Amino acid sequence: MDLQAIKPCKRLYINECLIDPNTGEVMVNGHSYILEPKVMALLLILAERPHYVFSAEYLFERVWPRSVYSPNSVRRNIALLRQALSDNDKSVIKTHPKRGYSLAADVQKEQPVQKQVKNKQAGANVAILTAAGLCCVCLCVWLYDSVMSKPTIQLSNLSPVTASDESERYMQVGAEGRFMAYIQNGQSSSQRRLLMKDLITKQSWQLSEEMHEYTYLAWDTNNHAVVYSYNSPQGVTFGRVLLNSQTKPVSNEVLFARRDIRWNSLFHIDNKQNLYYLANFNASEHSRNVSLYQHNLISGKIIELLAPRDDFKPYKLALSPDHQRLALIGFDEQSISEVQLYKIKTHQISELTKIDHNWHFMTWLADQDVLLLSNGSQVKLLTLTGKVSDLNFKSYNFLIYPQGVKNKLYFIEGQSDQDILTSQLDVLVTPKKIIDSNTVDKGAAFSPSEQYMAYVSMKSGVPQLFVQDIASGRERLVFENSDKALSLASPVWDHDSKRFASAVNNMPFIVHLQESTFTIEFIPDVIGLPKAWVRLSNALLFIDKKTHSDRIVKVDLDTQQNTVVIGSVLPSNVLLDNQDRILSAAGGRITVFGSDHTLLTAPSAITQIYPTPAGFYYRYDYNMKPEIGFYSFERGEIELSDKFRAFCHDYCGQITSFSNNYILLSKKAWVSDILSLDITTNI
Repeated sequence: MDLQAIKPCKRLYINECLIDPNTGEVMVNGHSYILEPKVMALLLILAERPHYVFSAEYLFERVWPRSVYSPNSVRRNIALLRQALSDNDKSVIKTHPKRGYSLAADVQKEQPVQKQVKNKQAGANVAILTAAGLCCVCLCVWLYDSVMSKPTIQLSNLSPVTASDESERYMQVGAEGRFMAYIQNGQSSSQRRLLMKDLITKQSWQLSEEMHEYTYLAWDTNNHAVVYSYNSPQGVTFGRVLLNSQTKPVSNEVLFARRDIRWNSLFHIDNKQNLYYLANFNASEHSRNVSLYQHNLISGKIIELLAPRDDFKPYKLALSPDHQRLALIGFDEQSISEVQLYKIKTHQISELTKIDHNWHFMTWLADQDVLLLSNGSQVKLLTLTGKVSDLNFKSYNFLIYPQGVKNKLYFIEGQSDQDILTSQLDVLVTPKKIIDSNTVDKGAAFSPSEQYMAYVSMKSGVPQLFVQDIASGRERLVFENSDKALSLASPVWDHDSKRFASAVNNMPFIVHLQESTFTIEFIPDVIGLPKAWVRLSNALLFIDKKTHSDRIVKVDLDTQQNTVVIGSVLPSNVLLDNQDRILSAAGGRITVFGSDHTLLTAPSAITQIYPTPAGFYYRYDYNMKPEIGFYSFERGEIELSDKFRAFCHDYCGQITSFSNNYILLSKKAWVSDILSLDITTNI
């Protein structure tokens, strides 16, 4: 069928809401919301038969034909529809427990404009097209899937592996496919647990009584053991749990501790007792200053296989089933994810393919000698010829750390709800939610005038930027993210409150606000994250992501000239004062960069700085409790009230930013479980 022969769908009314399937718009009380195509398709199906109860299985089959059934996808889209229709009490889209969903509303088609037709056949065609109107979006989805070439691998039978009240962080299934070692989160990052699960008997047990900030683990088949890593203030420690024939722990030993690194990636162990991992001193996989290491667990010898490079910064790795190659995925100079293959014996590295600007997880499939990728949502197949194709599974939660073992694909699916709260500085009452969309809302920042608030939200399934007028409550979508990029930086306001900067997958842009409109201006030849606006000139400070040093550069927006101002520094602890001097925090001191002038000394190491137009707040821990201080650019250090300190003890862990009169906070809820899919090959 010719897709171009299908004319646009007619608009319709659902109660007082105007629905335009062609643009994806839902117009409610003067506000316009843009729905994803599959969310709109779900709404149109419900509108076909108002008050009829559609099962979740039926809705999924219509909207996601030939995909693996996932009730989470239906629930998410229902939640997005209720939000767009202002259906807070769930009276428009009703849930019928164990039966499905119905649209309890009046549905009317907008009357089409009458046009003359040249002949009877033309009139018949118009009638046919009108009758197909409500189904056009679903039909387009079906046709798109039909013309796509079938992949050689199919995924089916989605099943839970864990379903506790706790959240799982990382897992690895042994090569025989029966036992799974995993890390479970605790009440804090330092209270994570090491566990083992028998996938046949479903029994679980602890591998260690000790709780640490465990990060990753891997099976050591040479010694029938599990090797793990954890973070500490001194660096990164690697240990090993030896197992008996029933895979129960026998002993726990520290293998080695590295004080020269603060972050390590997931890791793999080959049949020669070599441990392969990525690491750096910057305490973040987002840094380009990353090395690839080979660490022999017998001799203790460490070899740096790849030093930090500006043209390729790896962030994940996977060891091939034959233990001869490492697949590395990382960012090139343009912040595009690419996969490279490293031959361990010859130390040769070659590019396999470039993908896109998103982050990806990666695993090998042993029997097929291919790679599976996940961008956190879509599972993709990557052949060793460099061809990438989508597989038939997509998650609207967070699909991370896939692992293929014995015709099974295991992964962690995380669900996050992050809300934005505020409290006034003069009264310090219990924080009140101001943005709550049942998904991730983050990065909120008041403009210096406190007229607007900009924030990042995933209410439409991908990160987008919104601006809210504080007085009227009117909200505008200012960055739609039509490319569905997965990384969107928090907004950084200019001092005049008329524009702010952000970055999508490290590609920076400026949002210029007018009274009723806005414009987007991308900044050319810059790969990085906006840090601060310069007051005395039309310039921005950026964390440069082109190089491995994460240096700070100043970009003159009039001349497009870039100037390096700091060669390497922890960028989270840098800000500008009211004279455009760079201030930096190291330990418990805040100094003027490039001089010996110290502004203040805190009782312990400063962990966070919160800039404001008048000065900055800074956070530190004292006697195991969080504390906040304030430094005024005009009056110097100012002692805060006992009431403020009490507020900090209760909410310091949630504070994200300050303005002159408000505190912005974030409340997070995260649940994650381990799931599995059956892998079927069609070769």
